Amino acid sequence: MTRTASASFEQALALYNDGDYARSRELSLEALAVNPQDPNLLRLAGKAGLELGLPDAAEYLEQAADLDPENPDALRDLADARLAAGRVDDAARTIHRAIELRPEDVASLVDLAHLEYAAGRPETALGYLQTVLEREPDNVAALKALVGVYRDTGDADRALACARKIVAYTLSDVEAAIDVAHLCLALGRLDEAHDAFVYLRNVDDEPDHEVYAYHGLIETELQRERWRAALDLAIDATRIDRYGRTTDVLAFVVAQVFGASDRPTPSRRDVDDALAASRAEHRRLHASLGL
Repeated sequence: MTRTASASFEQALALYNDGDYARSRELSLEALAVNPQDPNLLRLAGKAGLELGLPDAAEYLEQAADLDPENPDALRDLADARLAAGRVDDAARTIHRAIELRPEDVASLVDLAHLEYAAGRPETALGYLQTVLEREPDNVAALKALVGVYRDTGDADRALACARKIVAYTLSDVEAAIDVAHLCLALGRLDEAHDAFVYLRNVDDEPDHEVYAYHGLIETELQRERWRAALDLAIDATRIDRYGRTTDVLAFVVAQVFGASDRPTPSRRDVDDALAASRAEHRRLHASLGL
């Protein structure tokens, strides 16, 4: 790489790391006009394009991998582009090649597990993830992947065990705390669910998120049929719920404690659906925030 190309790359890389993908790509392309065979600039142009959702991102990454075929990082970037294009099997083959070049790279094994699962091969995915944990028992990325695979395949007990490990390793991981609370609730472990939602209420400091933990606590008490405890929680939740998502829940619980009134009362099914929607929304928010 020439001095000019190197300076352009460093500047474009800094922009990429700052999240300015459009300007990073622009600088990379300007430098490529002078140095069209530079694999680093090609990779950066492709990676920035991938972040921007541009259709030519894979082309730059393919060129970079062709020019630097022994670079496993270039292959992983290319695999990301192929996956984004829906070419799951091609992406898996690319990751396999990266692992051959760097067999100690557990991150590539986790990526491969995701690809195998996306291709409909959960048992193969589980095998790769278990290999990662044999090497690194505290690998959070592998544990997170296992939570997803076990949950999706109906093995809630194992999903819960993995989620608990993540919380033990990273006390501030809100998404794992959500998993623990939701899985305890699904398994009917109501004492554990109560404690998990209390923990979640304390650990999730995002604005307006406290209500989700309250909703989980209410749902726990509804399953126990502890109506007075559910009422106290619903009153507290209504006070902090700026969007009125707890109003029907409160009306239902009031009817259980004090009896039906002349006002229409939401059904138990309506309340259960509303609380399930609250859980799904909480998970979705943290998945989109990457928290």
